[in-house]
Parts: sequence; structure tokens; C-alpha cells
Amino acid sequence: MDRKMQNPIIGHQQIVGQLQRTVASDRIAGAYLFVGPTGIGKETVARYFAQLIFCQQDTQLGSPPVTGKGQVCGTCLACRKVDSGNHPDLQFIRPDGSLLRIGQIRELQKQIIYEPFEASRKVYILTDVERMNAEAENCLLKTLEEPPAASVLILLTSNIEALLPTTRSRCQILQFHPMPTRELAEFLTEKFSVAPEQAITLAIAAGGAIGKAITQLEKGSTFTEEVPEILKETDLLAAFRLAENLKDNPEILDDLVMWYRDLLFLQQGAPNELITHIHSLEELQRIAPHYSRLRIQQAIQTIFNTKSLIENTNTNATLALEVMCLKLLK
Repeated sequence: MDRKMQNPIIGHQQIVGQLQRTVASDRIAGAYLFVGPTGIGKETVARYFAQLIFCQQDTQLGSPPVTGKGQVCGTCLACRKVDSGNHPDLQFIRPDGSLLRIGQIRELQKQIIYEPFEASRKVYILTDVERMNAEAENCLLKTLEEPPAASVLILLTSNIEALLPTTRSRCQILQFHPMPTRELAEFLTEKFSVAPEQAITLAIAAGGAIGKAITQLEKGSTFTEEVPEILKETDLLAAFRLAENLKDNPEILDDLVMWYRDLLFLQQGAPNELITHIHSLEELQRIAPHYSRLRIQQAIQTIFNTKSLIENTNTNATLALEVMCLKLLK
């Protein structure tokens, strides 16, 4: 098959189409803000956007690189350099520890004023920008106000509300949405040979985020088999032990929400096909009568609040998780 005609992105076809048209018409903005849940595919699309900009499919031998025509060939030198992470005009800037720091932004500003090495533009992809502190964000604003013509800044965030309105206003915002459950399940079945029933379970548990689903598959299972201890525990002293386990596995918070969601569905008499952890159905049915609907809703909100606190502030994660577990066990 002609690789020029292939689109390697799963889902987000409207956004991909928009970016292809942007490159084809050479109307590339100086700054973009990709917004959507963790694992939804923002970074994959950002990398593809860079590849669109760099692709040399229409470049004649001996001619300088030019902007592509809205497609990625996947075989030219520029495309292969992006795939291998070695393109000199593409740079990822990720949080240093828990924060994106002002030193990283200042280093970007030193580099961005220079002309690209090989491509028509330099592309900077900043991940988890909600984790910038105020000092770093104010520093970045200076570049967002007047980005050099030969540069593109792509900011990725799972929490747009954590950014200043002035930061948002200086970017073209693209909102990423979860894939429909059935579409994601079909992809998992086709590409990874996951059984249809397990694929549906995994797609629901991942919340339509393809990255989360693939990460779970790479761990060797499509869902957590055992009902979390925190749903069965009543001893408040156990909160500290449970918090310690969660500290080492923060991704469990997302799965924990799905367990409480199952309890809520059981209370409402929902059909079994909506239950994510169907293999633990009997045990969940025994646990459900011990919970009121209000308690389940409060538990889900408590988990969301704790997750946001850990991801977007300097709060001590262990302390936040201990407080969360105490609330869940009361």
C-alpha cells in the first residue's frame, strides 16, 4: 500500500484532517494547545503534526526541504528521523520531576531564535503544561506573544483550567475527545487480537483513551482481576497501608473510579454488559448493599479531586492519598 495515503493516527480524524489542511495551505500557526485526558493521543498527534511539517515527499533530490502537502510519506529521511527521535528541528520539553521549570522555558527561548537546521520550521512540543509554575508560565507568555516565524509551539495539557487565560488566548486550541467504546474495542481486537468481550471491558476502563488501553495491554492484562481492598476494608488504620500502595501505583486511581462506577451501576440495576469488571460481578454484588448511592458518588469525586491535586499542585502525594483513603473508608 502507498504509505502516502496511510494515516497512522487512530481516532481524532477531524483534528488530523484540520492539521493536514493547515500544512497543505501553509497556514501553520505559531502556537497550538492540545487539550484532552491523559493517554488520549495528544502527543501522538503532535508528533504526526511535526512529521507533516517536515515531510520531504515532494522534495526533489538536491532541493532544500519544503513544507509537505498535507500527507506523511513515512519513508523520507525527515519522516524517519522523527520516528527515531533524531530530527534536529523537533524537541520535546517534559516536566523536570513534578514541574515544568522556568529554566527549561528560558533554554527554549535561547534556542528558538535560531533558524531551523533542516526543515522549514522548528517544532517544540511541551508536554503536561498544566505543571508549569507561575514563574515558568509568565516566562513562556513572552514567546507565545510573538513566536518566531520559523517555529511552532505545541502545548499539551489534560487540564486547561490550570493555565492562565492569556496563555490560552495566544494558542489555537484543539480539543481531543475519547474514542467511542465500540470503535476502540474493535481496534484492540483487530490490532492486538484481544477477545471482543475483554476489548469492550478494556475500552470502558480506559475511558476511550487509546494510550491507556495500550499501556494496560503492555502490562499483560486487560483489567484488574481482584476487587481493590479499599472497597472491602472498614478499619481506618488500613488507610495508611492502602495509601502507601497507591503511592507506588498512581495509575490505580483511574481504575479505582471504574470499580466505584460498577457499584453505582449495580445499585441502579444496569445491565451486566455495562459492568467493567464483569469477572468480579458476584463479589461486587455482595459489596454493593454496604454502600449508599451518595457515598459512591462522593467517593468518585474524592478520587478525582485527589488526582487533580497530585497532578497540578506541589501537594505531598502520600499525604493527599492518606486523606483520600480515610475519606473513602469512613
